[in-house]
Amino acid sequence: MKMVHSHGPMATIMSSRVVTVSKIGRFAYEPLFDLTDGRPAGVEVVRCRDRDRTAHVARRTVWGTRQIAEFDTGIAITSALHQPGYDATVPLHVDLCAESVIEGRPRLVQLPGLLRDQVGGLPIPPIVLEIGPAVTAARPRALVEGVGVLRAAGIAIALDGAGRGFGLDLVAELLPHSVKIDAELVTRLPTDPAARAVVSALCDVARACGITVSALGVSRPSELKALRDLGITRAQGPLLAQAQGHPRVTGLTIPVDLLPRVEAARSATPRRAALPGVADLAQPPLTLPQDVTVDVVRAAFAAHPQAGSALLTDGARRPVGFLDRNRFLIALSGPYGHALYGRKPATTLAEPPRTIGMGTDVAAALEYCLADRDRSWDDLVLLDGSLRCAGIVRVADLLQAATGVYAGAGSVA
Repeated sequence: MKMVHSHGPMATIMSSRVVTVSKIGRFAYEPLFDLTDGRPAGVEVVRCRDRDRTAHVARRTVWGTRQIAEFDTGIAITSALHQPGYDATVPLHVDLCAESVIEGRPRLVQLPGLLRDQVGGLPIPPIVLEIGPAVTAARPRALVEGVGVLRAAGIAIALDGAGRGFGLDLVAELLPHSVKIDAELVTRLPTDPAARAVVSALCDVARACGITVSALGVSRPSELKALRDLGITRAQGPLLAQAQGHPRVTGLTIPVDLLPRVEAARSATPRRAALPGVADLAQPPLTLPQDVTVDVVRAAFAAHPQAGSALLTDGARRPVGFLDRNRFLIALSGPYGHALYGRKPATTLAEPPRTIGMGTDVAAALEYCLADRDRSWDDLVLLDGSLRCAGIVRVADLLQAATGVYAGAGSVA
């Protein structure tokens, strides 16, 4: 494999964000949306000032790889801790360069603990480190090793600028949670066959590997249509929502006129569209450490009324227990329910998670749901190749995907 290098257009893409976020402060928060239902699927911390942008600083210094990584790692951690108030069900995306994964991983593995300390042990959002192309160069083998260390610490990985800064062979080997198409490619999609070919090839590799594809910098309806035509279900950009000065995304949705529409009329020669994979239907879970008490879970459900379930995970983000909201609250509402369970470990009321792999298709997932009639409506837990939680899939979404209608289409509820 070739060395991972930075590319000039990436600097152009980053500078295009300055206009949007420069008046907010040092860091801004840009929502990432699920294009099928219009709800937030993540929030990315964006560096607003040139002095915090590693590529900008590196061009004006004679720093080596280690110095670049130390600087970039420090800014990445600072950006994640800049403001409290994250929604624990919405993944937090933190940008960094490839050198930081190699040289800065001893500090990066501490990030979940630092976030947890900041909020006094309350639930924290899933952390996704978005790895951008190297500012200088990064050895692919060292990058693979660094990603393995971060995954072992329960941190998810995304590749930023995929299709330009990372080869398809490296995408397949790293098996990130998601890959992001850079804004320059997104801009060209509606009119440039070459750009569509590049993105289509990336999508083919991602689907074969169970990787979610998202798009950056969506600014025109024609770009959104091109993304949907390619089956891409995650996107961010000014067309959908502007970056904001706080990380809260409660109640935020994309404009209703940008939601997918169900066609009222059938064509003269109808054909069945390909069903999406379960990875395309994944929703961020409400996750809690496996050693929390029942009271902590109850408080988490109260703070996140949209969550239908909670997952108990170990230190590597592997699911060890599942709590259905309705059954959990019924257990507490019975005679002496809170007195009996309140201070006990949440595992007392937990059930085994119903898990499926990233590469599972919709039909197989539905068959698995129906295999246990008592729990046929439980959210399914999506596992990556290392058996870590990569999201949850709602049964309602599976049913609606199987009939060609996504959950939430035509509404913002």
